[in-house]
Amino acid sequence: MESDFLDQRVNEQRDSFDGIPAEIPTTDLFASDPLSYADIHAAIDPVIEQMVAPADWTKEVVIKEITDQFGVSEAMLADTSTRIVYGEPAQSVVERVLKKYQERVIEETAEIFDLKEEIIRAEPDSEEFRAKINQLAWKYTSSLKNFDMANLSQLVVRRAAIVEILALACGKSLAMQAAADGVRRKDERIIHSIFFPMRRDSTDVTDHDIWLLSEEYQYYDYIASDVPLSSIVWEGGETVFEDDIDQAFAKLLVERSNDHAAKRPDIALFSKEGSAIIVEFKAPGVSMDDHTGDLREYAHLLAAKSGGKLNRFYCYLIGDTLNPLRLGETWTQFPTGTGWFSSGELRDPVARRQLGETYSEILFYGDLVDRAKKRIRVYQDKLKLSIQS
Repeated sequence: MESDFLDQRVNEQRDSFDGIPAEIPTTDLFASDPLSYADIHAAIDPVIEQMVAPADWTKEVVIKEITDQFGVSEAMLADTSTRIVYGEPAQSVVERVLKKYQERVIEETAEIFDLKEEIIRAEPDSEEFRAKINQLAWKYTSSLKNFDMANLSQLVVRRAAIVEILALACGKSLAMQAAADGVRRKDERIIHSIFFPMRRDSTDVTDHDIWLLSEEYQYYDYIASDVPLSSIVWEGGETVFEDDIDQAFAKLLVERSNDHAAKRPDIALFSKEGSAIIVEFKAPGVSMDDHTGDLREYAHLLAAKSGGKLNRFYCYLIGDTLNPLRLGETWTQFPTGTGWFSSGELRDPVARRQLGETYSEILFYGDLVDRAKKRIRVYQDKLKLSIQS
């Protein structure tokens, strides 16, 4: 390598250079250094690798490991000018990428804070005020790009793993589903827990995967998974249901089967706007047509015992087995896919007073997996992540 720039900076021992930074900060728009050690290595490493790297080592293998295991894409490597050095493990490369993003976010957050302070001191009727607002908007947009690329990549990889686990669970292919003879199977419990932990609610669980059903349900005010409904309260302490709702559910279910006397909707979601989501899972092999009435009975009880707080019910019956000939005329098959839907009024069977409205779907686990994979693929394409899902 020969360069006037390097000759002027070579040290006395002629084994290094003075005044050359390790890296030029990517966030510094006014950096005066024209060259860094990172730039030098980026130029000479490929040549060295060709001379010393084993025949069976390729950079592509390391990049694939970085992408599949850690969710860091090639675009992120390029965006942070992170090079892959021969012999460096994938985790070390990932740590350097994330550190660079973290440094960017910290620096830009400080700049945003300074801008906000200036905005507070600005006169709203002056031209300076508008200029500062525009500057803040551009700076915030830039920081979102840096912050979101790392976080979105991690989210996509995590969700791809969840979808793969759900697909295996629905096919009874998880290692824990290899039950010994005479041991009761837990297939429904396993699938249930993938969506939301059993016997918990959103007051103590924030990490769940109800997005598998619908993205918007991730942000409902309250989510419960097989917990006493009488214990549900909004923020501020307002109860949602009458105190005897759990006894009413027990009475309904004991009449149907003693095996389900303590059962409640597998997952229930509630919104202060008056809507409720009811999710009922059926184990692989259990026919869903025997349980379509469950959804309506659940909705009826929730409406009657909420004192008018809930009046719109979205009900889901999810499994893998169905005899369409046993469905009533109110059910209509989706134009695409194999699911069915039904909608109608919810009325008190005695007084005939309208309690609300229902929209119900019968879904197959395979369709849920396919939908989730399609949503994830959109993000993968944007991020250029080649995750198998």
